[in-house]
Amino acid sequence: MLQVIEPGPLLTIQDAGRPGLGRLGVPRSGACDAWGLGVANLLVGAAPGSAALEITFGGCVLEALEATAVGLGGADLGAERDDGRRLAPWSAHRIPAGARIRFAGAVRGMRAYVALAGGIAIGTWMGSASTFAVGRLGFEDGRPLGPGDRLVARRPGDLDAVGGTWPSRLAPHPAERTGPLGIVSGPDLDAAPDDALAGLASATWRVSTSSDRMGLRLDGPSLGPGREIVSHPLVPGAVQLPADGRPIVMLMDGPTIGGYPVLGVVPTVDLPRLGQLRPGDEIGFRAETPEAARGRLRAQQAAFDRGAAALRADAVWVRLAAGACG
Repeated sequence: MLQVIEPGPLLTIQDAGRPGLGRLGVPRSGACDAWGLGVANLLVGAAPGSAALEITFGGCVLEALEATAVGLGGADLGAERDDGRRLAPWSAHRIPAGARIRFAGAVRGMRAYVALAGGIAIGTWMGSASTFAVGRLGFEDGRPLGPGDRLVARRPGDLDAVGGTWPSRLAPHPAERTGPLGIVSGPDLDAAPDDALAGLASATWRVSTSSDRMGLRLDGPSLGPGREIVSHPLVPGAVQLPADGRPIVMLMDGPTIGGYPVLGVVPTVDLPRLGQLRPGDEIGFRAETPEAARGRLRAQQAAFDRGAAALRADAVWVRLAAGACG
């Protein structure tokens, strides 16, 4: 069991989200970095989409009320125990009763995930435990976690996973990839300036401080105003062009419909990279066909599956060695 001492800028419970409810006006929500969530959960023997903590930027302090196994995925936010012991990212750690974990701040990336054995024991709302504050869905009407909140593992006291490490050389986090993000041509180019998509791909953009889980606002040259259109569905990764000509990239809590032109869509394969971008980070875009994006997604999933298989194999050897020593 973990208790929140300090939540930092934003601490929420997230899982794989609520896909398929856009027609009801309910965004997908869920982890902004699905790869990081999956790694954290697999490290402690939970299904990849199980509920876990999403820590934003750092400043979070958690206390173990009993000996607890935690899996750390996503960004390296400088996790350490209160005795100064560094907690390596992408690994499973034993936190003794009474010890605290501090996330000092972003070493790299934006969001870290903390998973408990079997996942966090929590109810679901519309099929998911994910927090969606605007819609008041999730933990206690969708509020972020605060001091005193407690989180219980589905398998309390299970420490078998401690010591496991994600094989990052075999399956590196997508955010390790450098270069521009892919972008597939959008449906509303006729409602944007003629060279808007080319301008998007040729410029360097800086993530604005006004970005959040709903979307990334990008600072850079104006692409010209987009004309208002009849609202239509949006998905995470959609790049809208508002009246000021500076793009907005939808994230997991973004609206399900919108009336700004969509220049293109960042494909699913690059969403974990989007979820780890911090204010001030620079990004670019590269035109990509749907076929190429799907091919990259298949390769990414295959790498994740190889990492998961290697992690399971390592866990078997650890249990066998422990049994032999016992």
